[in-house]
Amino acid sequence: MKLQVLALTSITLFSLGCSQMIWKETNLQQELSPSSSDTAIAVEVHYKEKQSWNPLNGTTDKKDYTTKLNLIRGNASLRTWEIPSWVLADSVFYHPESGLLVLLHGKNDEYGTLAQRLSVYPDKEASFSYPASPENLVIFQASPSPNGKQIALITALSDQNWEFSEFELRLLDPKTKAVVSLPISFWTALPLYGMKWAKDGSALYLRTPDRILVVKDGKLGEANSFPECFHPSTSYGKGAFEASFVESQNPWKLKIGAKIPEPKTINSLDKIQNCL
Repeated sequence: MKLQVLALTSITLFSLGCSQMIWKETNLQQELSPSSSDTAIAVEVHYKEKQSWNPLNGTTDKKDYTTKLNLIRGNASLRTWEIPSWVLADSVFYHPESGLLVLLHGKNDEYGTLAQRLSVYPDKEASFSYPASPENLVIFQASPSPNGKQIALITALSDQNWEFSEFELRLLDPKTKAVVSLPISFWTALPLYGMKWAKDGSALYLRTPDRILVVKDGKLGEANSFPECFHPSTSYGKGAFEASFVESQNPWKLKIGAKIPEPKTINSLDKIQNCL
């Protein structure tokens, strides 16, 4: 009798172990990237996961990321996009006046890494991705202008060890696909670095540890006055609003937070605020 119980227990444990090794469909909780008080992109990341063979890893294996983007206005879904990779809600921007969708998305299954590409979806024209080449171009940050006429990119070239060189600010025109490249000395993910568009999109400010640079009319120079905050980088997207949530679907019900106020203009590095 004891042998039968042990055998059944072993079979049960084996069955449970096998079931944990099966790839299962799952998804992350939806996040919002608002563009106004009643318009937002709902971002839902789907993937497959299973328990790791090695329990010491303390995690699951994940693969086959895809993302569904829903354009919501009021309680209605106006349009959807299917992205064959992972997308972070912080890197999704929808410009309601022009119907332009801009996003950074992954190149592979390494969720949330710098292995990503920019994709642009104009309202009535064919979508395109950037860069077409080289493959080792890394995009640290992307930010479309408030008027929707330019997309600012901080880029660098990377080697196999993820060491970076040739840092640049690139300004992409989503209509013509023309790119203006402006060399910068260095960039990193530290809070001391950031970019911020002027409210009307006429200027772009870059914050470095020792000075503030500004781009106006395609020329890069040192700024005498600049915003006191470099977050959010533009006037729409997840960072431009307080916490926002998807409360329900069918019909959609969104809870969009208050708009983050525009920062003051200052002329001293010591007065810059950490607004993250």
